Amino acid sequence: MPLTIFTQQPLAIRRTMVVIFIAVVLMLLDSKNPAWFQPARDASHSAMQPIYQMSAYPNFFASRLEVRTESRDALVRENLQLKAELIHAKAQLQQQDYLIAENVRLQGILSATRPDQFNLVLSQVIGIDSNPLRQIIVINKGKKDGVTIGQTVIDEKGIMGQVINVYDSTCRVLLLSDEQQSVAVTIKRTGQKAVVTGTGNPQYLALDYIFKASDVRLGDELISSGLGGRIPAGFPVGRVAKVEAEQAGSKAKIMVTPAANFVNTSYVLLLQQKG
Repeated sequence: MPLTIFTQQPLAIRRTMVVIFIAVVLMLLDSKNPAWFQPARDASHSAMQPIYQMSAYPNFFASRLEVRTESRDALVRENLQLKAELIHAKAQLQQQDYLIAENVRLQGILSATRPDQFNLVLSQVIGIDSNPLRQIIVINKGKKDGVTIGQTVIDEKGIMGQVINVYDSTCRVLLLSDEQQSVAVTIKRTGQKAVVTGTGNPQYLALDYIFKASDVRLGDELISSGLGGRIPAGFPVGRVAKVEAEQAGSKAKIMVTPAANFVNTSYVLLLQQKG
């Protein structure tokens, strides 16, 4: 049998060429008569359907993953936004509570005075004395505000002390808790006169010149008597907190809880006598 170009090719190439030739013939026949090949086309499509579905799974899962990722990111952003709003709301409430408390306290200061007897100068505590052994505060009123040495200073609960130094826009106030400070008082329940002195401790004062036999009880209220003219009468000084009889002598040792807040007061009033 004579050799041709076709028979001279390797077997694999010849098979490929046969397949291509048959495919071309089938395509030509299908283009001329599509109905002949429709059953084969349907069968082939049915056989390929699982493959089509499997090939679609990666895209399906990828899209689902993308949606879930976007949803998670949206939830995280929403959560952060809600947290920020909550913190902001809490901060506003804290500020509101502070302002309400400050307003109530300032109203208490003003209502504790006698406007018919005194001109009232509302002042802010801006510092304390550099000497830790003294009970002295600095307030933001001075000569330009008409402040003079000896003026009485109070808070909303009672007597704080007296002005001892005056400068242009500030002054120093010696608190009643200082060891060198004192005020004449009356025991409100009995009318007995005495003197309250500072102890150097802002938490308590001492009631002096009281005999053991005197009628002094726990909780007795002490009011400034006005004796000596340094501090006006009628302002709260403190309450009796402890009564002890001294071992020697006829005097009693009496501790007093101050009416005024010597530690955490932010605002005070200067009393200026009218007329």
